[in-house]
Formats: sequence, C-alpha cells, structure tokens
Amino acid sequence: MPLKDSLNGYLRLHRDFFGIPQPKTGNPDVGVLGIPYDLTSSYMPGARFGPDAIRKATDSERSHSYPLGIGQPPANNDKALSKRITLEDIGDLEVSLRLPEQAMLDITEAAAKLAEQGSYLLFMGGDHFITYPLLRGLSRGNPGTYGLVYLDAHADFYPTYSGHQYSHATTLRRILSDGLIDRVNLLTHDLRAALPEQKAELVKTPHSLKSFSNAINKIANRVDIIYISIDLDVLDPSIAPGVSHPESGGLKIVELTELLRACFATGKVKYVDIAELNPLIDTTGRTSIAARDVVKEIFTGFASQKDYK
Repeated sequence: MPLKDSLNGYLRLHRDFFGIPQPKTGNPDVGVLGIPYDLTSSYMPGARFGPDAIRKATDSERSHSYPLGIGQPPANNDKALSKRITLEDIGDLEVSLRLPEQAMLDITEAAAKLAEQGSYLLFMGGDHFITYPLLRGLSRGNPGTYGLVYLDAHADFYPTYSGHQYSHATTLRRILSDGLIDRVNLLTHDLRAALPEQKAELVKTPHSLKSFSNAINKIANRVDIIYISIDLDVLDPSIAPGVSHPESGGLKIVELTELLRACFATGKVKYVDIAELNPLIDTTGRTSIAARDVVKEIFTGFASQKDYK
C-alpha cells in the first residue's frame, strides 16, 4: 500500500486539470502535452513558461470541472467533465533550449507518436512556432485530410522572419507551402494586425459567427480531421494582457467560445493547440484565467464529441 494512502483526508488534493481523472486502463480520452518553446519569439520571450501557468490555473484546487456557463442555459452545465472524460497530463517536451531546426524535429516526432494512439490531444505552448511541427507530426502519425482553424491577431505568414525560415511569424506560410493543409481547408479569424497583402491572401471576407459556422461546416464536409490553433493574442488585451505580442482590439471570451463551439459541433476536431501565454508579463494573472476558460471549453468540446460518437 502506498504510504500516502494512510494519510487520506490529511493531504492536499492531487494537482490536475479540473479534477479530471486519468483512465484506469488504456489510453485517455484526452492527452495534454506542454511544449515550452519560445526561442523564435521576436518581441517578448517568456511563453516557454506558459504550460506551467495553465496547469496552475486549471488545478482542481482552484477550479471546478463543470463546463463554462458562458452563453449556455443551466441545464447544459449539470454534468462535470470529471464524469465525462479521462485525461492524462503527458508532461513537457525537453525542447526549451533547442535551435528551431532541432526543436522542429523533436516536436514533429513526438506528435507523430502521440497521433498513433488515438486520443484527442491538447498542446500547450510556447510560441506559435509549435503549430507547424505539430501538424507535420500529427499528419504523419494519423494520416488523412486536415482542416485548420487559425485564431490569431497576426497572419504568421512571412516567408522568413529576421532571416529565419522557422519562426512564430512564418508558421502559416510553412504549413501551406509544405502542403500540410490545402488553402481551401484553412479558416482564419481576426488577423487584425496582419499586413494588408497577407489579409488579401488569407481573408476573403470578415467572418460573423454565422458565416464562420457556415465556413467551418463546409470544411468539415471535405476533411477527416480539424485542427484548431489558438494564439491568445486573438483576445482583447484587456482580457489577456499577458501575451508576447499584444495588439489592440480582439475578441471577448464569449466570442471565442462561440467560435470554438461551432468548430466542435462538426464532430471533426481531433487536435488543438493554445499558444503565446507569457507569464512573465501576466502580472495580474488575468491571462492565465482566460487560458483556463479556453482550455475548459476545449475539454467540453472533446467531451461533447465523445458523447455523440
């Protein structure tokens, strides 16, 4: 018998995401992997501390596991996530000091191995560079036609940035140029700080919630898997000031949750990443709270997809 069993009732609760349990056998419904990498960040480093900040914010001692009540009737929030899904915190990749070329290989290989296991996956960055190697690995480990929902204040569409091919500012360019996603299966939203020529190439018309829902449903009909990438600077900086590249304007939490719900309603979302939380400048903790709520909405989406399989 483990020694800790003799102190049940005296010990603090186990730290975990909203109290969601690990599976007793087999793979979890959801796996969570931290990627503490920010070597390509061109403005404020510190996003490598993001995974730990999210873990602390979602600790079961600090937050219950009932879904968010934002925009939902009470009846939708009566079953805790801890009763609906199992979860494994896989840990963090040891990549924080790797050069981008080596980090890309390591992240790609790790994603490929995880994709073979079949669980839903949430990846926590780190800067937005991570999405490119993640998609490389996932599409290798779990082949199929992928759609990408890219929620960001920036386009990340430079051919190179400061002379480097691999950067948080070249992510979407690399994804498309490598053919990981067909342009027709890419749905961007916000890009409010993108250059005019980038917007012209990536955004045909600004999206309302209705047009976004229509667009993601069309993509879902063409693809096998939808990947969502969330840069927290897509949020208004009054809500999420602790990001490495803040921009005026942006979404409210209720607007972001509506977009995520539209994505999960397709039943095709398999993988999600959340990037650019920078605890070094998140002095009030507001951004960690916003990240916590976004993560809870992601888990709720995965739980809903599991329920309706």
